[in-house]
Amino acid sequence: MKHIKIYSIAAAGLMCLGGPACNSLLDLTPPMNDVEDNFYKKETDMYQSLTSAYNVLTWSAPKAVGGGAQNCAFEVVSEILGDCCYAGGANANDAVQTSRLDRFTMLVSDLYPEALWHKYYTGIYRCNKFFEKIDGAVFNDEDLRAMYKAEGHFLRAYYYFDLVRLFGNVPLILKPLTPADYAQKQAEPAVIYEQIADDLMAAIEMTRADGSPAMAEAANRFDAADKGRATLDAAKALLCRVWLYYTGYYGQQELPGVSAAEMIRMIEEVADSGNYSFLANAYAKDAASGVSPLWNVSNKNSSEEVFTIQYSALSKWGDWSNREGCMGNQAVILWGIRDIGSPYAAGWSFAPVAERLFNAYDPADPRRWATLINANAAEGDNDGEGLKYTEGFQNTGYFCRKFTPLTANNASSGSRELNYPNNYPSIRWTDVLLMAAEMEFRYGSQSKAFEYYAKVRERALGAGSAGNAGELTLNKILDERLLELALEGHRYWDILRQGDTYAANVLTNGEEGEFAVTWNKTRRGLLPIPQYEITQSRNSLVQNPGY
Repeated sequence: MKHIKIYSIAAAGLMCLGGPACNSLLDLTPPMNDVEDNFYKKETDMYQSLTSAYNVLTWSAPKAVGGGAQNCAFEVVSEILGDCCYAGGANANDAVQTSRLDRFTMLVSDLYPEALWHKYYTGIYRCNKFFEKIDGAVFNDEDLRAMYKAEGHFLRAYYYFDLVRLFGNVPLILKPLTPADYAQKQAEPAVIYEQIADDLMAAIEMTRADGSPAMAEAANRFDAADKGRATLDAAKALLCRVWLYYTGYYGQQELPGVSAAEMIRMIEEVADSGNYSFLANAYAKDAASGVSPLWNVSNKNSSEEVFTIQYSALSKWGDWSNREGCMGNQAVILWGIRDIGSPYAAGWSFAPVAERLFNAYDPADPRRWATLINANAAEGDNDGEGLKYTEGFQNTGYFCRKFTPLTANNASSGSRELNYPNNYPSIRWTDVLLMAAEMEFRYGSQSKAFEYYAKVRERALGAGSAGNAGELTLNKILDERLLELALEGHRYWDILRQGDTYAANVLTNGEEGEFAVTWNKTRRGLLPIPQYEITQSRNSLVQNPGY
């Protein structure tokens, strides 16, 4: 290991007048013992390497080289891109790129795409580094090596899927790069999706010495300290999400290497596994707490969650210039109502909710209250709370309840805005049930599709509310996804996978003034490749159409 040499003009002009003593100041021993030459040697090292790959999941304010941390949590970005939320913020000049995101007028110099690109390629880099080193490390337990590798495959697939949905045309990088390798060219999207499928199938098929799956089957098999780790169920569910998006958005018959029949088998293994159950009174109104039981932080990692990104207030973080180091969920403060009183905590009023989402719910559907805060005056059965607050840009009076900041969740130390402990359930059992319903309806049995659909529908609205199997349509399944999964970051992608014509009809909202949105069909819902990355690649990267 070479010593690290620190130079500056001032040091050269002043400090080196001291003669031989100068070397003792400039030629420093590394302050840490763990450096690459002696790391990645044993299973505890590889555990830390895997943990660093998981860590990127929590980055709800990733950095852009041109402007530091950005307020671009994936789930919030996804909702602003969709038809349920506007841009919001304090005023029209507050994070103007958020308005461009909402209106599909992003610039190649905007920092949100740059920050998201940085986030996902950082995650991919950490996975690639992990894979480069793990076979050479000494493990006392080979089953543990297999488990770690399976989780690494899941994470790389997860990062690539978000990346390719956002940007469409991205480089496929499967090993750590040196500066000489930075001039990467984009791969065809089909190649990226094939790699995602390969990674997820590797995770699913990797085994222990006795032939059993390498990963734990479900999150409920983990102790509290290990919640949030990838599982066999999570890998199958993510594969189905990828399968439906790829086949829909690109008009393909199947995901490379995974047939419809095979996908149905796997998603039903998760749906019928017995590993999940509905939380009692999940959607009950609890005005005192401000949220329903399903979204109360006291019920984190409930029996309904398949894969959940973990957040905590324990980091006590307060470094606004390095928000990637925080373990709190910074998306929460974006959703919050401005200058509001308890039980709600004040937030920044981004992603205000469109009235059309409120109107999509039957007044008898308990998910309306569980999903939305209606801050407007009470009128009939509209759940209006008549709240006093400061109206932000594009105020509608409707806000996200699922992830709203609450005074009860305020951190006791550090910056409260950076330390909300709300988890993000990336994959819920109801999502799995509805994916199983859709796969069966499209490629299998309509009666089985109805069974899965009815479980979700009737949990919310009671026995008989689903009708009968003969009345089931694909639109009913997709509408149920909207009602069940609203504001969780899935709606935009469900729209795009229905085709360009459908997306144009839904995302061009026909409204006027500051609320008007016209979907740019040429861009097909993709963000621009960051100009910074094009420059760094020495123009090897090609900009997406329409930019």
